[in-house]
Amino acid sequence: MLYLSRQARCLLRFFSLLAVIALLAVIALSPSALPAAETTLAALAQEIRYGTLDAEACFEVREFSYRRGEMRLFFTDGYVIFRKPVLGQRIGAVFIAREELGDGEVLVIPPNQLERQSLKSFTGSPTLDEHYRLAAFTFTDGTGDAWYRELSENPLAKRRPERGQLLREEWSSTVQNLGASLETRLLEDLMNPDGKEAGIFFGSFAATRQGTFDLVFDGRSREPFLAGKLVNEGGRNRYDIWMHFTPRSSADRPKPMPAAHVDQYSIDAEFAEDLSLRARVAIDLESAQEGLAVVPLDVSPRLRIQRVTVAGEPAEFYQKDALRAVLLRMNESEQFLVRLPRPLKRGERLRLEVEQEGEIFGQVGNGVLAHMSRTAWFPQLGWQAAKFSARFAHPSRLTLACPGEREEQQEAGRTLTLCRVERPVRLFGIHLGEFEKHAVKRDGLEVELYANKRIEAGLQQPVVLLAVPNVGPTSRRRNSVPTLIAAPPPPPNPLDRVPSMAGEIADSLAYFQQLFGPPPLARVVATPIPGNFGQGFPGLLYLSTLAYLRDQDLPAAQRQEWQERHFRDLLQAHEVAHQWWGNLVTFESYRDEWLAEALTNYAALLYLEKRKGAKAVDTVLEAYRKRLLATGEADEATEAIGPPVLGLRIRATNPAAWHTIIYEKGSWILHMLRGRLGEQAFRQMLGALVTAHKEQPMTTEDLRQAAAARLPQGDPDRELKGFFDTWVYGTGVPSLQLTHKIEGVGARTAVVLTLAQSKVDAAFEVDVPVEILLPRGKRLVRWIRSSNEPETLRVVTGARPLKVQLDPRFPLLRRGP
Repeated sequence: MLYLSRQARCLLRFFSLLAVIALLAVIALSPSALPAAETTLAALAQEIRYGTLDAEACFEVREFSYRRGEMRLFFTDGYVIFRKPVLGQRIGAVFIAREELGDGEVLVIPPNQLERQSLKSFTGSPTLDEHYRLAAFTFTDGTGDAWYRELSENPLAKRRPERGQLLREEWSSTVQNLGASLETRLLEDLMNPDGKEAGIFFGSFAATRQGTFDLVFDGRSREPFLAGKLVNEGGRNRYDIWMHFTPRSSADRPKPMPAAHVDQYSIDAEFAEDLSLRARVAIDLESAQEGLAVVPLDVSPRLRIQRVTVAGEPAEFYQKDALRAVLLRMNESEQFLVRLPRPLKRGERLRLEVEQEGEIFGQVGNGVLAHMSRTAWFPQLGWQAAKFSARFAHPSRLTLACPGEREEQQEAGRTLTLCRVERPVRLFGIHLGEFEKHAVKRDGLEVELYANKRIEAGLQQPVVLLAVPNVGPTSRRRNSVPTLIAAPPPPPNPLDRVPSMAGEIADSLAYFQQLFGPPPLARVVATPIPGNFGQGFPGLLYLSTLAYLRDQDLPAAQRQEWQERHFRDLLQAHEVAHQWWGNLVTFESYRDEWLAEALTNYAALLYLEKRKGAKAVDTVLEAYRKRLLATGEADEATEAIGPPVLGLRIRATNPAAWHTIIYEKGSWILHMLRGRLGEQAFRQMLGALVTAHKEQPMTTEDLRQAAAARLPQGDPDRELKGFFDTWVYGTGVPSLQLTHKIEGVGARTAVVLTLAQSKVDAAFEVDVPVEILLPRGKRLVRWIRSSNEPETLRVVTGARPLKVQLDPRFPLLRRGP
């Protein structure tokens, strides 16, 4: 499972909003000013949603320009009309080119090679230089007010209220119908004291060559600038992120912080007989801002907020009907706002209670339940680490699985399950079902494996038609036709593998404890989930129901993929390893989250090696290599779609490629590091990373520095910057050809090595180890850095070599001969 940092989750939500806006060709424009203290969130939302343009704020512009970071906007010849102020701010504008030859131009030059390559892959050019005739903007960062003042004072800009009347009529219906796309974000920015500092600039441009695309500065993002475009392909909408970076001028800006810090969640929940959920969630938090007025919370769209209280008093909340956003959302949560009775001082604490209703479990047949909202089944503030105390009332026929300390009580024909996690964790998972439990204790750890009593309907084997001979008098007739009867095969038993499966989970948990130290929680619960994937929450695993079946019981349609992708060997260990990578150790941003899956997956490979030997790992890595090199419709290798540090940006464009690049190339990167460091140093590095980043975020640079500090003497890339530039920040898998010739005799004998590479870009370079085997068991290792032209290296050996080999002891991701 991908574990997303706060920035990545915010970015996912933001990408979804961008997709909605681009799809609907809308910018939220809003009307007249209202005092913040005299309006409700709902009323302010109405102002944002149904506002009109301001005819008196229409300007005819020529050569008006705006510069921000690496972005240049030119309004060459046309009209700019602003919307009426909201709370005293100009938060929207539209530019329309003059009918004749007027237009605008946008120019963006990304500040680094990675983003230039990304932009080129989408637009064909490493810079963005586009002309447009129409652009719409919304902003809460003060840009609208600044533009309005500048145009009011600019002698070349003429007020044109008569033209404004026409433009207002033309655009008002669009504003009224579609102006709510950024509504929740605008409300938060307008109400909170950090509004302009953390505000947003959003521009949508109807360009000549690229069509409609968006440019964004987001003050709440770690990397403020983003450019992208909505694409509809085969009926599927996706949002392509062309580039995303921190402008050079903003390099020293403070790290964005959450609105408040959460200490503890206290949950009192009840599942009815139909499994509908009612819950009261108390959130103990501390303000991280001076004057905090509105708290943004995340929750599943399957849940509706009924009531909110703050310190026991009713509080206003706003949960938008976000159907359009949910349809295009790339994660399962949406945001709602709680307005506090009074602004909080920085460091001030309070208890906020949310009452919610909805359905988070669905039936998948035969009484098996699927958890539909695993990460967002209760309101949360950025998935911060916190303590949890929960009480669940539920039908007694069902068992509720949860992490931490667990206790069951019977009350009025229902079961009460009490759960408590005293150590702060980022995710609190539960599951509900008609389970049987099997427990294993090992090395101070406890594993509880829950299994469904019956198989889900989707895994039932198809009915088989059996030919039964006739046994009556007519059976003696020649050519008698047997009777066909339907004979459903016996259903697979999901309990068959439970003892062995629990033992495997306990073994992997104990093994990883030896490598990485204690897990976040000493008790780990595993539960079944429909599908062919898994997730690893702190103290709780969701494992595919396929993992509970014997190989011979797997459905034929899924058997091949399940076995070829090594789910049987790796899935359980992978999710167990997430106890460390993703839970105990978190990751700084979406650019670093490839580490969560790569380190987790490679830990599972280490466990596979322990069980089945190195050849089993080689088999898996070879399968990974083939998938990385597999080509799609554009005859482009999967690996070339993007480097691992693009993370969720690849996922948005190509989910299948994302999995291959993040999990499988990520595992290859760690395997290559293991070869360069040596076995002992590599394992020592993994343990040291857990110690150094326990309950702290880790970055890609942290991995590079930790590995570089343990490189053996003789490695040519002492800082591993070349290695990371090639494999982590770049793309390409080379084909390498090594030739050699022998010169001289006796002590003057030398080997001349020639290395040629192909099937990669001209700029691709990689350090390639060559091993020279000499008499009496002597070995020489020399490194050659490949390039676009053949590279030659002369090595004095003093004796005729017995063998010259390319990377026999230092695994290298490369194409076959």
